[in-house]
Amino acid sequence: METFVTLIQAGGYFRVLIFFAMSTLICFLLCLIFPRFWSALVFANGPVEPAYNYQDSLPSGAGLIFSGVYIMGGLIFQSAGYHFLGSEDLFFYLAPLFLMSVAGFLDDIFEFRWFPRLVFYSLISLFFVFLTQPSGLLSGHETQNSEIISLSLSVLVLLWMTNLYNFMDGIDGLAASQAIFVLVSVSFISLFFGESTPSPFLFFLIGPLIGFLSLNLPKAKIFMGDSGSIFLGFFFGITLLHEIDVPIWCWLILLGWFIADGTCTAIVRFLRGENLAKKHQSHVYQHLSRKFGVWKALMVVHSCNLFWLFPMASFCFLNPQIGGQIFIAAILPLFVLHLYSGCGQAKPYFLRDK
Repeated sequence: METFVTLIQAGGYFRVLIFFAMSTLICFLLCLIFPRFWSALVFANGPVEPAYNYQDSLPSGAGLIFSGVYIMGGLIFQSAGYHFLGSEDLFFYLAPLFLMSVAGFLDDIFEFRWFPRLVFYSLISLFFVFLTQPSGLLSGHETQNSEIISLSLSVLVLLWMTNLYNFMDGIDGLAASQAIFVLVSVSFISLFFGESTPSPFLFFLIGPLIGFLSLNLPKAKIFMGDSGSIFLGFFFGITLLHEIDVPIWCWLILLGWFIADGTCTAIVRFLRGENLAKKHQSHVYQHLSRKFGVWKALMVVHSCNLFWLFPMASFCFLNPQIGGQIFIAAILPLFVLHLYSGCGQAKPYFLRDK
């Protein structure tokens, strides 16, 4: 009860709710008109070929909508006198996120090769890490060498999270619903276990994502594309490195399904000698979708999220001194499950001929 009273008494609480509702509605309306914009843009200026198929012609860059609404909403909220981010952090957080989303949108249209994309993502990650000095991976020994190693690892984490989320954007509704789950979970843990108001930097993204998801659920009318998945991956890289609201281990646990599926699939494909930059259909969530349908695949993923990863993340928040051990205990069963289910292979065991 005291938590609810504190939340209601917080300054501008109802204004925040109104702002949240408006961002959801605006994003939904913009996503409704996005298909016409996308068709005009791609078919008038894009590299359209004779083999262009129907699936590829579906609007695939709508991530620019929810990322743009989120960034503009944050700037307006900050300029209105409320705290969205510290004034010294505002540019260094939002500028890289904006650049990532725009770069992803251009890739949705022109389909750049993997190497220039990797170079660009690396430069943005370096820019962010060396200007914000994230503490999530810093050890207790603050020597120059350990700090250099930690900052280098931070760049690698940002790059991996950015590409990981891009890998996992493969069926209707998965990437957006996963992001909503993680953000709602962190806000819930922070509010009820930490008894502190969740950061607006986090929960302000939930509204635009809901507006987008309403048109992205099966069968989707729009796709987020790289403009959305790259943005979300970089966003979660930022939040876990800076341990916003919850420790880094909580973030990693809540992102556990994506981490397990993306990492295991990449490792198996690498060991099989496959080109990691080539598109494929060998993630476990894709196997589940082909076997049981998209809705049931989503139910499997979020059942794991709700009944396994969320309780483990809550336990981790309450016991931060053993966060690393809790993360290992939470993620190992998922690694075993994904390896057993045929991640990185053409067919899982439950689809193979007897």
